[in-house]
Amino acid sequence: MMNFHSKKHHGSDKKSQDPSSEKQETAPSPAPGKDGKIEISVHEYEELKKKVQEIEGLREKFLRAAADFENAKKRNAKEKEDFIKFSQERILREILPVLDNFERAVSHATAASANASAYEDLRKNLTTVIAGVERVEKQLVDILKMHGLKRIETSGQIFNPHFHEAVAHVAEEGKEDQIVDELEPGYMLHDRLLRPAKVRVRTSPKRTSAPEEKQDEIT
Repeated sequence: MMNFHSKKHHGSDKKSQDPSSEKQETAPSPAPGKDGKIEISVHEYEELKKKVQEIEGLREKFLRAAADFENAKKRNAKEKEDFIKFSQERILREILPVLDNFERAVSHATAASANASAYEDLRKNLTTVIAGVERVEKQLVDILKMHGLKRIETSGQIFNPHFHEAVAHVAEEGKEDQIVDELEPGYMLHDRLLRPAKVRVRTSPKRTSAPEEKQDEIT
């Protein structure tokens, strides 16, 4: 009898220590039905249905976010294109009065030349036209200065390859590498070079004649 009770007690301890037996009893896996389909409870069906609805909601949110991103990208591209296209609108609008004044000056000069009866009248009319054109030029320069355009100084300056372009050299006495005259003005836009000034630069006559003297010695 004692052996029987000890075995029974030992067997019950082993059963209580086996976690798989409790797991199988509390959460049995769905078993296929007679037709081979897996049968689930109503609660499990409702849980699956809720998960499917959540996934569908996330899918719709993703599609909306993707569509919003594409629309934003197209909108930004259009805004960038419009900005580049109309970025000079302000300065062009300010230059329009200058064009109007040029037209008035040319019209006045044409009418004055047609009505001039003598040389003295023609000379006076031309003087008036020149003064008008000078005023228009000053108006245009002031507008461009206001937008950051600055003319590069060349008179009496030493040649600087960062701002000047030497198109010719003049061999004469004087300060070497000094700009002799300006052939085309250069401009800066704020701190950036827009166009270098084309200039003629002075060189020493000795440096120019040195290769010729050396050639004479060789011959």
